[in-house]
Amino acid sequence: MARKTKEEADRTRTRILASALALFVKKGYERTTFNDIAARLKMTKGAVYWHFESKEALLIAIVDEMSSKFERQTVAIMPKEELTFRAVADMMVENARRMVENPKRRAFFMLVRTQIRWGAESMRGVRENLLTNQRFGPWHAFIKAVENDKEAGRVRAGVDAMEVANMCVAVWDGIVQGRIDGFLRTDMCLTIRHAFDAIWMSIEDKGGENG
Repeated sequence: MARKTKEEADRTRTRILASALALFVKKGYERTTFNDIAARLKMTKGAVYWHFESKEALLIAIVDEMSSKFERQTVAIMPKEELTFRAVADMMVENARRMVENPKRRAFFMLVRTQIRWGAESMRGVRENLLTNQRFGPWHAFIKAVENDKEAGRVRAGVDAMEVANMCVAVWDGIVQGRIDGFLRTDMCLTIRHAFDAIWMSIEDKGGENG
């Protein structure tokens, strides 16, 4: 009976997360209330609070869930300690394709891009979670990959891994947003690949500077 109760609780938690994500995207994070989430699920507000003590905790749980999926995708390609820029770039191209084809992933992307005022004081805890959560894949994966490539002599010694990661994520983010908004008139995956190729050419150790 205890096992069944836990399974039911897990299913309810999953339903709450899905409902919250849909409402955050539709109404905006700030305007969505626990009453809205409970009403959508035909639950009491107290039942929602039983699973999540605050709306911030609920948002962090959504971010963690999507980050975990990215982590599993990363591990599926190769062990984390062997990440390379090329491998992460390939993974991000595939991630972009899945993003635009999967409604839930697309909804999450739109949530973090357009429905959250990240500068608000209420976002302090969520921002901190994103910055310190090693599972939040793209940024951390690119940093690790560039550091690995630098140690192997494939990237110039003076290259700043964090700066490269920032560029890669910003480029990926902008191209995917353009595709979702309908402004991108070229093949999305090919465009991202060309952008990553250009970044790689700017950091590659062509003349053996490291050795």
